[in-house]
Amino acid sequence: MPGGVSSSIRLNRALGRPFYVSRAEGAYLYDLDGREYVDMLTAHGAALLGHNHPAVRAAIQAALECGAVCGVETGAQSRVARALAEMVPCIDMVRFTCSGTEATMHALRLAREFTGREKLIKFDGHFHGYHDYVLWNYGGFSAAAEPAGAPRHDVKSGGVPAGIADYVILLPFDDLEAVRRALRLHGHEIAAAILEPIHYNAGCIVPSQEYMHGLRELTKEYGVVLIYDEILSAFRTGPGCAQAHFSVVPDLCTIGKCVAGGMPLSVFGGRREIVEHLRPLGNAEHGGTYNANLVPIMAAEASLAEIRKPGFYDHIYALADRLYPGMNALFQRHRFPARCQGLGARFGLYFGFSDEVRSYRDTAKHDAALALKFFAGMAARGVYFCDSSGKPGHHGFSIAHTLADMDRVLQATEDTIKTIQVGK
Repeated sequence: MPGGVSSSIRLNRALGRPFYVSRAEGAYLYDLDGREYVDMLTAHGAALLGHNHPAVRAAIQAALECGAVCGVETGAQSRVARALAEMVPCIDMVRFTCSGTEATMHALRLAREFTGREKLIKFDGHFHGYHDYVLWNYGGFSAAAEPAGAPRHDVKSGGVPAGIADYVILLPFDDLEAVRRALRLHGHEIAAAILEPIHYNAGCIVPSQEYMHGLRELTKEYGVVLIYDEILSAFRTGPGCAQAHFSVVPDLCTIGKCVAGGMPLSVFGGRREIVEHLRPLGNAEHGGTYNANLVPIMAAEASLAEIRKPGFYDHIYALADRLYPGMNALFQRHRFPARCQGLGARFGLYFGFSDEVRSYRDTAKHDAALALKFFAGMAARGVYFCDSSGKPGHHGFSIAHTLADMDRVLQATEDTIKTIQVGK
């Protein structure tokens, strides 16, 4: 395996190697030597219930006893679809797939089929997976790509045809006038506007209510399909996802990560009149042997039932209220140049400055070297963070974490700060 990893991000540069684990349980990871770590990666957000949750484990076992069916439908798919429609405001109909990349790819294709248009609006710094239409301008601000506040195409992988840039209109996030200008010029060509409603992939950047409502009205006016990519934001703030948090209903959304308790399942869905353009009712293709196979589907049924239980989000917000102000208080007390920003169960850490991060451009000040020192120090103290190659990224906790775990993270934070400041 190149780099010794199955996904490029798993090479932890803070450690100088991949981080290998022997098992995971609840809020904890255990390395090959059996050492315990408080898990602040949480499977990049997939483990909102924690690891090896008993309800999810029982559902997986039941699916295996049924034969782990692929290629045909069972009643479980319909039950999960119904649960999602009850929970998520925009969903009338859904389809299932295996990854977030597939979900955004199909959602964009569906929007193009529905509108008969070909271009899309993508917002600077937002991450939507690894297909060619979205591999632009994310994963670390580039001043060369945005010299004067107007994003230029900055492709993030080799092998992407240059001509695809002609179909991607890049705009700064939380700038309604930029959207208005783009729609005036190109509205008749634009099929969709896709965004992270909470910009967790640059840490945690929360747009204004005015912007989110204004974007909804402008896309309606120009007949542009508004797609919330909630692969990461889904169920972080509540059972209705970010769209319920903002009280804004998009046309389509994608959901993934934690929807199936850590099993490989993603969802795209939304307004009936759009989703019905999928075959066999319409002309947009969508297929896959492993789509909605019984193991992740039954895990999703169990996971959604847990998320809907009374008190679930009371605990999530209690953890957030302990951790986020606690980290910022430590940074301020020790005059350590860092900032924690979070909403619900996910948060970002920014290093080298302490000002509020309001835009992707603000992350240009981020000190990657200091970030890597911090994450290495935390790992040495039994708290594991994804290093994001030193760039601003997202971290989080699960329902399995406790207030004592948050206190353990805070103590490790203070000890790491002190060690960095004395140069050890």
